[in-house]
Amino acid sequence: MKHTRKLLAFFLIALILVPLALPAYAASKKPPKLVLLVMQPGERQQVEGQGTWESEHADIATVTPEGTIEAVAEGYTLILCRNKKSDVVVRVEVKVGDKAVPPEIEAAIETAIAEWVAADDAPFERYNKYTEWYNAAAYKGFGWCGAFVGYAMDAAGIEMDKEFRAKNAPPIPDGRLFAVRQASQTKLFEGFESRNRLSNIPEPGYYIIYGRKGSTPYTHVGLITAVTPMGEGVYMLETVEGNLNKRIKRYAYLYDSLAQRKDRNIKPIPADMQTQPEVFNYKYVDNFYVNVFGQTWY
Repeated sequence: MKHTRKLLAFFLIALILVPLALPAYAASKKPPKLVLLVMQPGERQQVEGQGTWESEHADIATVTPEGTIEAVAEGYTLILCRNKKSDVVVRVEVKVGDKAVPPEIEAAIETAIAEWVAADDAPFERYNKYTEWYNAAAYKGFGWCGAFVGYAMDAAGIEMDKEFRAKNAPPIPDGRLFAVRQASQTKLFEGFESRNRLSNIPEPGYYIIYGRKGSTPYTHVGLITAVTPMGEGVYMLETVEGNLNKRIKRYAYLYDSLAQRKDRNIKPIPADMQTQPEVFNYKYVDNFYVNVFGQTWY
């Protein structure tokens, strides 16, 4: 009897431990190698990777079985290399040319900046026009950085999808305007992710999803207002962001898309370029970093 009880106890413990072990195994899967390419039509670039190559938009950029990428026309596409198990081992983001920012996105940026001007650095209550926009019944308010960006997108007439875990929704197959009608940083990330609209190449009008060092990768959300390529994968970003110290703030800093450590990809711009202190904060939040961008267009 004792032997039988020991076997039963062992069996029950095994049943509990096996499911617990599965997420750890899944989480340990090596993420794909990330390659970012900014090209002009006709340019070619060889990328290393063992597996089967595919381009999501062959009209934008093609790829050979050996991993040679050729830019074809203006736009953005993902090029993936999959192993025999169909796992993505190399993810290549390709931006070709310099497509103009859509007028609706320009309008959203103008709205957000106008809100910054009107606020005049005054603090907001937790229940304010941005939280009311998202949920008028949330009288106690909530962290409103995502609602601030959503308010600007909605004011510009950009269609907003309420889904944030759209597992059955197909990825949006082109660069049409897209935004997620959510306020939570995590739900915004999941909304863009579910429609395959996350990128590491910045553009004006993209959502910035920030992480906090040593904490969550979805800490804060902002809006890119301008992008200046500085070379070697570095961009100067200008932003407008709500709910930082209860205020709307504007920032200008350097984002290194190729930083060896993602949690160190924000740096200050050179002192001689800090020419508008009345507009921009040139020192960003110490323990924040750029996690990824939500593509509102491409």
